[in-house]
Formats: sequence, C-alpha cells, structure tokens
Amino acid sequence: MASSIKVNILGEEFPVKVNTDQEEYIREVVQYVIDKMEEAKTITKENSTKRIAVLAALNITAEFLKRDKNYRDNASEIERILKEIGL
Repeated sequence: MASSIKVNILGEEFPVKVNTDQEEYIREVVQYVIDKMEEAKTITKENSTKRIAVLAALNITAEFLKRDKNYRDNASEIERILKEIGL
C-alpha cells in the first residue's frame, strides 16, 4: 500500500510517495541526499538550492559510477578465475 511522507531538504518540504514496506529505505535514501547536499553546500559555500542540488547529484552519480565500475571489474575477475579453474 502506498503512503506519502514529508521530507525537509535544505528548508524546503517535499511530499514523497512510498510503499509502506519501503518507508524506512526511502528515509535512508532521503537522508543520503540531504547529507550530500549539506556537504556540497559546506564545501562550496553556495547558497543556491538549485546549484547545491546539481553539485550533489554530480557527486552521487560519480560515486555510483565508480562503484558500478568496481563491481563490473570484480565480476569480470571472478568470471576469469572461474574459467581458469574450470567452473
């Protein structure tokens, strides 16, 4: 069943629709975004919420792409080893 939670990001409130069984996970996601936006705001001394959001999005995407590449590299290495040992 879907519900709506209100989240506050940099002083602005947003309603977020969630499935009730995923509410805790969505709160973790929201907190991660808040943390990244606060980090971008602190580092850059930026006041524009729009610019802070873009910087945070870029940082989150860079983290994701780095982890994704590591995952793919590790999966390739595991596949290579399995072939080597005949599995």
